[in-house]
Amino acid sequence: MNHATTKRRAESFLLLAALAASAAGCASKASAESATQAAAPPVRVETTEVREAPMPRSLALTGTLRGDRQTDLAANAVGRVLETFVERGDAVKKGDLLARLDVRAAALTAAEAQANAALTRAQEETAKRECERYRALFEGGAISRAEHDRIADQCRSAPLSVAAATARARAAAQSVGDGQIRAPFDAMVTERFVDVGEYVRHDSRVVALVSKGALRLEFTVPEASLAAVKTGGALTFTVPAYPGRSFSGAVRWIGASVREATRDLVAEAEVEDPDGALRPGMFASIALATGEAPSPVVPRSAIVAKEGRAHLFAVVDRRIEERVVQTGAEKGDLVAVLRGVRAGDAIVMKPAQGLENGQAVE
Repeated sequence: MNHATTKRRAESFLLLAALAASAAGCASKASAESATQAAAPPVRVETTEVREAPMPRSLALTGTLRGDRQTDLAANAVGRVLETFVERGDAVKKGDLLARLDVRAAALTAAEAQANAALTRAQEETAKRECERYRALFEGGAISRAEHDRIADQCRSAPLSVAAATARARAAAQSVGDGQIRAPFDAMVTERFVDVGEYVRHDSRVVALVSKGALRLEFTVPEASLAAVKTGGALTFTVPAYPGRSFSGAVRWIGASVREATRDLVAEAEVEDPDGALRPGMFASIALATGEAPSPVVPRSAIVAKEGRAHLFAVVDRRIEERVVQTGAEKGDLVAVLRGVRAGDAIVMKPAQGLENGQAVE
């Protein structure tokens, strides 16, 4: 027997040994898993049967939550920022002071305007007396009509000068008042754009405010689905921050025209947020109700949220079978299941923590 033949036989022997060891390992692992499942004590669960029921049909859309009132508040004045009184997340009331500007130059201008207004009022009084005197002289023939008319014109223009000077004084005083930037409504501060020492102009953003409480859900509807959107129509939505939780609202405002660039229409809904969980700016996945159709339904208590997905525990051949499902519309305590179960399947009503796939059921 030559050396090459011996080498091939040795390699074949080693390969067969490796395959035998691998098969033995897999068999051992499968045996261990079977032993583990067999050793796990059966659990007692309350089950119910998946049934079909009329559930709302819905149109899947996306949107963004907005405050009922929100604004980037501008300075409406010119000057250096002397003080700021709010931080991001602060709650403010209407009229609360948000920032104060250096308005010394505006104050000097206001003082000058007020002095000019006082001067024109004094000149008006003088003009009135002159008019009375010249009227008496004219009636007595002591002066000509031309001279009388010249003084009479001055008397008529004097009140106009007073009005103009008073308006300038008020505008200057307003500029001084605008140096104290105040909240226009009850709100939360979402952003502060200025700090002490910065120079701002009339259109400079100072703080961003959003009203507390009521929220709006702004969303777009494709042109082909416009017939499904009606004022008062119900919708539900979810947000990534609260997987497994659904919020509701009603359509209140529908845009008057379709946008040519995107071929869609903007609509808004009033949102119910009883515990203040939602925040403006959140992205929302919306289900807009368009009617009803039969659908498999399960109690809400049967659904468990895990890693942003909905799970159910079915009972098949007296063992637990965990399933990832796609949920749909809700009505009362029922939730439509679009994918993952069928009518007639047995599911666990209130899954206990620690329930595992493959676990035996009593």
